[in-house]
Amino acid sequence: MWILYTIIILFLLLIGISKLILNMVFGKRCDGNPKLKYFTADDFEGLNAKPIEFKSNKEQMLRGNIYTYSGVKEYKGLIVFVHGMGGGHLSYTTEINTLTKAGFIVMGYDNTGTCTSEGKNLKGFFQSVIDLKYALEFIEKNDGLNKYPIELVGHSWGAYTVCQVLQFKTNIKAVVAMSGFNNSSKLICDSARAETNVNLSFLRPFITIVNLLTFGKKGIINTVDILKDTKTPVLLLHGKSDTTVSLDNSLILSKEITQRNGNLKCIAYEGRFHNVYQTKESEEYLNNTFANLSELSKKYKGKIPEEEASKIYDNIDYKKMTEEDEDVMNTIIKFLEENIK
Repeated sequence: MWILYTIIILFLLLIGISKLILNMVFGKRCDGNPKLKYFTADDFEGLNAKPIEFKSNKEQMLRGNIYTYSGVKEYKGLIVFVHGMGGGHLSYTTEINTLTKAGFIVMGYDNTGTCTSEGKNLKGFFQSVIDLKYALEFIEKNDGLNKYPIELVGHSWGAYTVCQVLQFKTNIKAVVAMSGFNNSSKLICDSARAETNVNLSFLRPFITIVNLLTFGKKGIINTVDILKDTKTPVLLLHGKSDTTVSLDNSLILSKEITQRNGNLKCIAYEGRFHNVYQTKESEEYLNNTFANLSELSKKYKGKIPEEEASKIYDNIDYKKMTEEDEDVMNTIIKFLEENIK
């Protein structure tokens, strides 16, 4: 009996540790960095933003905008753009502007617990899938939007989201997933190892159990298992030098994906990092800026003096930091145009 009791106690201890780790990641809001400038529609000539709001699963209000471009007279379709972690959808206003100029209506919103949307915390990776389901239901009930064919674009957490939602929605014309991940528990362990240099891969089954208890069976399905059976055209983009989502957890190198022809298209970019939609120089500038801030944070134990922080923040070149890779964006637009028909 003492062996059984020991096993039970060890199991509960590992579950508790896993829950603690998930709470450290998702048990708080993500309101972006108040010292950074996030572009809005006002920063782009011709870009219009109409505020929207809709409720998600726990009655929390999600907020965002419907974006259009003044020079477009007839819209090709409606794109729902899903953001990654670190900030809300305004982190991608440059990309949204490009998509609207190409003739699309774009809907961008903030996930639960993020920026302008309600919610005490982020809850977990799968919460964004739930939020996207409610966003699509909002579109279906909106007489001004439901006449347009729908396509999805997402980056990182957003890429996971736009692929995962395919297990619920079959009326999506096409999906673009940039730097998406396959297994969410592995991503948590990989990120923890990068931060602490401690291998926590043994916790993956227990993190999965916590996610199962939180979101149910659909919340722990690997993204690849959804993609290999979907009939929706999907464009998967990933940088070979991505350290945020490692290649062995990416969508492009999975055998189920690489051996499948037809509706799945994969592009791996040599020497590119996590933000494949940016130029290489732009992302290097972004990474170096935040690396400098991280070093200062370590130096001053998390409390950077205002004068020291201002030396970096006041001199950020936001145009350079958000510079798009024209070839990548054209590849995305061409894929969306081909499949919207």
